[in-house]
Order: sequence, then C-alpha cells, then structure tokens
Amino acid sequence: MRALRLGTSWGGLLSGPLAWAVSTQLNYALVPWQCNRQVPVVLPVALLLVLLSLLGGALSWRAKRRGGAAFKPERTRATERFVANLGMLSALLFALVILMQGSAALILDECLR
Repeated sequence: MRALRLGTSWGGLLSGPLAWAVSTQLNYALVPWQCNRQVPVVLPVALLLVLLSLLGGALSWRAKRRGGAAFKPERTRATERFVANLGMLSALLFALVILMQGSAALILDECLR
C-alpha cells in the first residue's frame, strides 16, 4: 500500500512491457475462442492492459513528483528521477503499442484464414 500511496520510480518500467507481453500472448490465444463464440474480446482486453500500463506510469509520476527523501544523497535522488521519467515514457510507449495492436481488431476479422 505504501507503493500505491507514494509511487515507485520503476513502476512504468515494469508494467508497460509486462502488459504488452500479456497482450501479445492473449491476442493469439483468444482468437480461436473468439471465433467459436462470436464474442469480441480482443479489444476490451487490450483496453484493460492499456490501463494497466498507464497505472504503472502513474506510479512513476507519483514517485517523481514526491522527489527523493531529504536524507538521500543528491546522486540517488537524480537516479530515482531519471528512472521515474524513463518509467513514465516507457509506460506511455507500451500503452500506445498495445492500443495499436488492439485496434487491429476493429479492422481485421480474426476468423478469416
């Protein structure tokens, strides 16, 4: 709970690639199920995983906004700010990638072979 309240600088670095990996695997795994039942699930799953990636970016943003503790050396605070910035950008990039992969379900029919 402390990490949710204060944020973690590496949240976006972890959540973005993890959400993208899950999205890629689910896109392939859910196609036969979706074709048999005619229920579109790829796009809602993609939107959920975009949200997961952006939540990790929000954790990085909170850690950056909080700054470092006063007792930490300046070098450590600068490193945490750098990792937080990188986490925010990484989470945003992976959210866009997941959104682009999921939006293909709007154009392409998964059941065509």
